[in-house]
Amino acid sequence: MNGTNASYFPEMTNLLKDICNDIAKKIIKEGQPIVLIDAFDWYREVLSLFAKQVNLCDSCMLLLENGMEQEAYLLARSQFNNMLWIKYICEGEDDSRVKEYFYQPHISQVLSNRNFKKMITDFSDELDERFLEAGIMERLDRGIEENTQVLIQENIPIKVKSIAELAKQDGNLFGMYVTFYNEGSRFEHSDMSKTKLYRKQVAEAYSPAQAFVFDLGESDKECWVSVFRCSFMSIFFAFESLWNRVSNREEQLFWKTEYGNAAYTKEDFQSVLWKMAICQEMLNEC
Repeated sequence: MNGTNASYFPEMTNLLKDICNDIAKKIIKEGQPIVLIDAFDWYREVLSLFAKQVNLCDSCMLLLENGMEQEAYLLARSQFNNMLWIKYICEGEDDSRVKEYFYQPHISQVLSNRNFKKMITDFSDELDERFLEAGIMERLDRGIEENTQVLIQENIPIKVKSIAELAKQDGNLFGMYVTFYNEGSRFEHSDMSKTKLYRKQVAEAYSPAQAFVFDLGESDKECWVSVFRCSFMSIFFAFESLWNRVSNREEQLFWKTEYGNAAYTKEDFQSVLWKMAICQEMLNEC
């Protein structure tokens, strides 16, 4: 694998990294103490999701700069999943959506423990000894019971919110979901049509399936642009959702008080949106 910058459009990758840096400094306030009241639980979770969104986008750009668009696709898909939660929470009318998000780990723990119990029951003869140690079933049952009680108290059903469910927020998102997951699964599950791209023909008389050399730096421009577009659109939709929420419903975040400056200025958001518009124009010309 070559070590050079294999970005097809280095100006675009640099601009998107610059956008990520602006979001980290101006919106997430990286390194600065943040104190929120209970009414802003939604904001705490959205900022936390945004921290992940920025890291995923940065990592995706790093892979694209090294001509590794197939591997970057998986990170872009994680960005998409992350964005769906940000949008879902930001567009909620009350605290029910953030509450639903907050208790997802409890739901996952119940389902995970149930799966472990089934695995131990059905495949005990094939399992490592650590899965058969004394008291493991009791611990799994206790975990199921404790987490179930928490969910019952909060009136949360024991059902994981699926990505498909989140994507059905609007037609455009669901269209992205269908396209993204169909294509992404081919990379994730090592579809032959994708893995053969690593084989380079070495003799005209023979096909790349008969005589070839492996080139781990082989890159495909069309795929590269597709991955960049997915990564960019994910962070754009996430940021747009946050901007719409704070500008339309959380104006107090822009107010100065007797205790200090406002949390944000509108310029903080608008400067990022301006750079995103430039990035979109560059992408349209690819």
